[in-house]
Amino acid sequence: MKIIIIGGVAGGATTAARIRRSDEKAEIILLEKGKYISYANCGLPYYIGGVIKEREKLFVQTPEAFSTRFRVDVRTENEVIFIDRKRKTVTVRQSSEDTYEESYDKLLISTGASPVRPPYRELI
Repeated sequence: MKIIIIGGVAGGATTAARIRRSDEKAEIILLEKGKYISYANCGLPYYIGGVIKEREKLFVQTPEAFSTRFRVDVRTENEVIFIDRKRKTVTVRQSSEDTYEESYDKLLISTGASPVRPPYRELI
């Protein structure tokens, strides 16, 4: 079975590791738009507060180490720009602006979300 996971960090990388533990034979491809697939979310307040001085200290897993440990094809700087559900394919744009198509049996989307920021109102 070929599984494509769109998005890394907590959701995508954790799911890839979980799938690997339950299925040794699955072909797992993790596509991440950014350069990093994992960082310490719980450390963000410490970074913002200045306790952790270097941003790089938040990156706990490199794509190469994750790939080796879990036998996952990790592709950073690969952005999914189109999903064809009927054909079961995704179109991917690389950082070079080249595109390619990848087929899948199962697709998992773990891209996160943007916060909703209500308008600021001063309390009287």
